[in-house]
Amino acid sequence: MRNCHLTEEGIDLKEQKPSEIIEEFLIFLEESSKEHIKCEQTVDLCGKRNIDYLHDMEFAKDKGERNRIATRIHRNQVQRRTAKDRALELEKPAAFFTDKNNKAFIGQLKRLLKEQKDREAYLAKDREYVRRAGDDNVNP
Repeated sequence: MRNCHLTEEGIDLKEQKPSEIIEEFLIFLEESSKEHIKCEQTVDLCGKRNIDYLHDMEFAKDKGERNRIATRIHRNQVQRRTAKDRALELEKPAAFFTDKNNKAFIGQLKRLLKEQKDREAYLAKDREYVRRAGDDNVNP
């Protein structure tokens, strides 16, 4: 597959092997599942922090302390929103990867990747033709 990349000098054609594309897709599926779980955990942790910060606000002694707590709440909410948006973005690929109905398909993709890498290695090595008729004298 050819990918076109625009550079200052013009268009650069980069050859990407089929095995690289398959491997990138498998890595994406696996990593999206892991990252989705991590983002969900971050959302939960931020929610718990908010409860703690609200209690801190309740018992704050003065305006300065309340302002510092409000800043922590704001930063926590920004972190929570970022994690929640990323979790939503990765929800479908992560669900696809973890769905038991797709295990066989992912296994087939892994086998395909191995076979494709073997084929590409074979095509990349130096090969020579062994004459079948056995006669080395070739006269036109």
